[in-house]
Amino acid sequence: MPAQRVIRYLTEVEHAIDNYVDDLPYTNDNIKVTTEFVPAGQIVLVSTVDDDGVIEEVELWAPPGKSTATRLPPARTKGHSRGYLVDTRTNRAVSFASTYEMTCALMLLTNSSVVDIEDQPPALHYIAADGTEHKHTFDYRATLRDGVRIAFAVKPRDQVKSSGIEDVILRIKPNLRGFADAAVLITDRTLTRERAWNAKWTLRALKIRDEADCEKMRTLVSDINGIVSAYELARKFERFADGLNAIWCLVYDGVLELAEPGKKLVDAPWVKSRHGRS
Repeated sequence: MPAQRVIRYLTEVEHAIDNYVDDLPYTNDNIKVTTEFVPAGQIVLVSTVDDDGVIEEVELWAPPGKSTATRLPPARTKGHSRGYLVDTRTNRAVSFASTYEMTCALMLLTNSSVVDIEDQPPALHYIAADGTEHKHTFDYRATLRDGVRIAFAVKPRDQVKSSGIEDVILRIKPNLRGFADAAVLITDRTLTRERAWNAKWTLRALKIRDEADCEKMRTLVSDINGIVSAYELARKFERFADGLNAIWCLVYDGVLELAEPGKKLVDAPWVKSRHGRS
């Protein structure tokens, strides 16, 4: 067995979470979540008028909107991953054409400073070294809460030099006005499996977010300074899973941050409070 898994198990034993008997799902007689879980899309209220002329509001499911991409992911191949994620903030599909693009999208989806994500935005023109005109499509364009827009080019490190992407970004920067405030290259040095794992857990937590649990966790960490065990905090809840879910939600809110964001939380289960954030 890999040493990392052994250490992970010993850490769980230390915090008494190696046995999840107490974290069984709620029964029908003890339902905590009052709203039905919606895996994708949104529940919206619509005003209707019945046959007697009485106006009432009913809940309807609104499916996710289509991606705004100017081009869709190419056909599936053996060596690549294609698919879509749903941005619950805009209720719109976000495409990806590789595992690295998926990780980039996940990181943007779990950044509370980001309010909009555009996959494959309109192409920009630039002049190459030989004087010929070309165009380039960035993988993503993110709009931040303060209105700043950033264009992202995603490339594996071993393809950066051969693709010439750094030169392309440099030559395209004069044409960014009106499109983005900055253009950056992001590689697998940042887009790691560990960060993708943490982002996936954050998204899962946000889908079943419980504000009462979040408020309880916010109170627990309000007086904390320095690094603390995420497991110890989660164990203060009746159900460990509820506490851990609240931790992920507060990480998204910026109230907490992972002590070692480059590692999976299960391998480095420590967080620290960011006082002044709510």
